[in-house]
Amino acid sequence: MDGPRCPGSLRSGLAKPFERPCPKCGATVEIWSDEERADCRCGGVVFKDATPTCVEWCAAAERCLGHILDVAAIKAAAAERARAEGNPDFVREVGDFIREHCAHYQPKTGG
Repeated sequence: MDGPRCPGSLRSGLAKPFERPCPKCGATVEIWSDEERADCRCGGVVFKDATPTCVEWCAAAERCLGHILDVAAIKAAAAERARAEGNPDFVREVGDFIREHCAHYQPKTGG
């Protein structure tokens, strides 16, 4: 493919652990980024946060998709959803993770 490619499409296959509170007892439960759910000792179930789309975290989203989407509204809704779920930095953390693991990525220039 000629031209630049979206770095978000080059996601790393490396799993990453993170913690979420159990909705049943409040205990901290470890869940891995490649898992959809984890079971708490109390019997409660913890689900992984939905992975933000590139529109939610990418600085180039307005240039890339601004002509068809309300990027500002999508970013604001994602930030509010993350705050409401108790993890206000989630969207930023995902963007940082993708950028870090795509550091080797160099966009092709036309020509």
